[in-house]
Amino acid sequence: MNGKLTKHSTAADYAVKLLSVLCPLIYFASYLTRKNYGVIMTAIIESEGMADDVAGFIETLALISYGAGQVISGILGDKFKPQNIIICGLSTTIACNVLMPLCPNNVLRETVWFVNGFAQSMLWPPLVRIMAETMDPKTYSKVCANVNVAGIGGTIFLYLSYPLIWQKLFGASGWRATFFSSAIICGIILAVWAFGFRSIQSDEKSAFNKQDREDKETAGGKKLSVKLILGSGFLFIALGIILQGMLRDGITDWDPKMIADTFGLTADKAILKAVILPVIGVVSLKLVGFINEKYVKDEVKAAGITFIMALGCLTTLFFFHDKNEYLTLALSAVSVGLMHAINFFLICIVPLKFEKYGVVSTMSGIINSLTYVGSAAALYGFGFISETTGNNWQIVIGVWVAIAALGVAMCFLAIRPWKKFQA
Repeated sequence: MNGKLTKHSTAADYAVKLLSVLCPLIYFASYLTRKNYGVIMTAIIESEGMADDVAGFIETLALISYGAGQVISGILGDKFKPQNIIICGLSTTIACNVLMPLCPNNVLRETVWFVNGFAQSMLWPPLVRIMAETMDPKTYSKVCANVNVAGIGGTIFLYLSYPLIWQKLFGASGWRATFFSSAIICGIILAVWAFGFRSIQSDEKSAFNKQDREDKETAGGKKLSVKLILGSGFLFIALGIILQGMLRDGITDWDPKMIADTFGLTADKAILKAVILPVIGVVSLKLVGFINEKYVKDEVKAAGITFIMALGCLTTLFFFHDKNEYLTLALSAVSVGLMHAINFFLICIVPLKFEKYGVVSTMSGIINSLTYVGSAAALYGFGFISETTGNNWQIVIGVWVAIAALGVAMCFLAIRPWKKFQA
């Protein structure tokens, strides 16, 4: 195990068990207060009369600030106590979720959600550092999978709560209740996090200190350099991560609109049926966590093989997307599930390889920011294509197919240099 926590076995065991619960809770709160806009975007479009590209632009701005903020918070997470950065991020995101449904126009909505994106960026890199420095690789892999499952659990809650509770209670204004309820639940989790972390003994929290970081930065007399990164195949991995982000969030956020347009469904029915996307995501993550522990020796190769599977699903979707709504949902859900698997390999496992250099939070921030470069491009780009082609979703799906094919290429180009980097 890594970090000073491992030097006190009893205390370390307690800390790991506690963090194994607290870290997934944080990501549940994160997804609840970040994904809510995307999940109910179709309902907001229907209620407020916004154009697809305008609605997508609000989310795109949030993704831009989220992606850029990942790098900043990643650096901060290696220099300061990560638990405090998380508290700051959650507090800000609660305020944004309270303000969002109160905004009278799109300009204010764009501003609030842009700030929310930055606040959300203060969660993942510090979490990765906390897990990497307190857990052995096997425990890290298991808890990291659970963290991602918890995040998707928040998405499932959103898909179910809007059509089954808020829309029924408040009609067209039900989307506002989604933001308020997300803020309340997030506030409860913030209190649990703050109280729970205090119960870890003070000497254990000192594991996240400057000296410990400096020791790792010079591990083996080596420092992470630009030359070392360039020779590692990381640029190919980075492009693969961007492409994964485009498909994961692009399909998730626009699938309800595609289903509604193609099969003439109302927004609430389309959102309810689209719950299958995150459900398959949970199944995928639990399965990939097991497979990774038992069989995966090369996370980049595993991501490449998974991209091939997604390419097959999306190619089938291209030809049959308008034949049957349940077939369309199933193919979309499996494709998103495969993207969650790729996300696990490239976003969760790859940063762990930099822990010995003492920059796991920084690299995690950079890597995760790349996901949202793709997400931002997808949210606005797919909306723009839909709007300008008169909701011709086959063209959008054709773009998805091309993106998956590029993902395959990027991962396989990275396999050999990445192995050399780890040798």
